Amino acid sequence: MKRAISFLIRGIALWQKNRRKPRRSARQRLLPAFVATCLLFGLSATKLQAQRVESQKEKTVTIRGVQMKKDTPYIGGNYHYQMELLNITNETMVVDVEVAFSNDEISETFEDSIHIDPGQTVNRDWITKVHGTRNNTIVGVGMKKLRVRSQREVGEENRSQAERQDRQFAQKAAADYARQQKAAEEWQKQMRELAEGNRRAVQARVKNTAVEPVHFDIELIKLLLLDMDGAKPRPDLDRFSKTAQNHHWSVLMDAGLVDGAAIKNSDGTVNSVMLKKLTPPGRAFLAVIRDETVWKQIAEKAGAEGDKMTATRLKEIVDAVSSPAK
Repeated sequence: MKRAISFLIRGIALWQKNRRKPRRSARQRLLPAFVATCLLFGLSATKLQAQRVESQKEKTVTIRGVQMKKDTPYIGGNYHYQMELLNITNETMVVDVEVAFSNDEISETFEDSIHIDPGQTVNRDWITKVHGTRNNTIVGVGMKKLRVRSQREVGEENRSQAERQDRQFAQKAAADYARQQKAAEEWQKQMRELAEGNRRAVQARVKNTAVEPVHFDIELIKLLLLDMDGAKPRPDLDRFSKTAQNHHWSVLMDAGLVDGAAIKNSDGTVNSVMLKKLTPPGRAFLAVIRDETVWKQIAEKAGAEGDKMTATRLKEIVDAVSSPAK
C-alpha cells in the first residue's frame, strides 16, 4: 500500500515539473493519469470477494410451488449462503439442498432436507470456514443440488426403496440358501462316492484274499468254555486266529452250550459273535470234561471225526458223556 502511494506522489510531482516544458502530445499528457488510475484500481482489487456462481435472475426462483430467495453475503469475515423458502402449495413440501464453498485448496459442503408446511416460510443460513488463501484465491460459493418434492412423493419413494431393499434381501437369502443346499448336496455326493469307493475296496480285498480254512479243534472248544466260565489263569487263546475262535463259538451256540448270537457273512463264514453266558448243558459238559480221563475219551472221538464234526454230532457226544454223570 505505501509503495503504491509513493508511486502516485512521484507521478504527480513529475507532472507538475513538466508543466513549464513545451506542449506535449495527447498520449504524453494522459500517461500520468493512466498510471494513477491503474494504481488505484490495483489497490481496490486486493479485497477478496465471493465468486458469483448464480446470476441475479437465479437468486429468486419458484420450483413446484416453493418460492426461494437466495443470497451469498460476506458477513463478519465469513461467507454465507442464505435461503428464504415460502410454500405456496396446499401440501407439505420437502426441499433437499446441497451448498458448497471452495477455493483452490479446500472445500466445504452442507446438506439439508427442509420440510415446509403449506403457507410456511423457512430461512436457512449456512456459514463456511473456507477463506481466501495466501494467493488471494476467490472463494467459490454455489448450490450443487436442489430438489423439490412433496412429502407424499418422499413417502412413496421411501416405501419403494424399502420394498426394493426387501426384495434384494430376499433374493440374497434365496441365493445363499441355494448355495448352501448345493454345497450340502455336493458334500453328500462326495460321501456317497467315498462310501462306494470303500465298499469296492473291501470287496476287492475280500476277493483277492484267500479265505482262511478253519479245522475243527476239540481243544479250542474246551478252552473257550473255560474262558467263558472265568477260569484262572485264563486260557491262552492267542495261538488261535479270530476266524477260528468265531467259528468254534458258533458251533458251541448251535450245540446249545453257549447262549449268544453269531453274525455270518454271505458265504456262511462267521464275521463276529455276541456272547451272553454258558447254558445249563454247557456248564454240565464243562464239569464233566474237567476229568482228564473223560476228556481224553472225548478228544479221541472228536479227533477221529476231524472236520466232519458238526454241532449236532458235538451235542450227541456231550449228551453221551454227561448221562453217566447224572
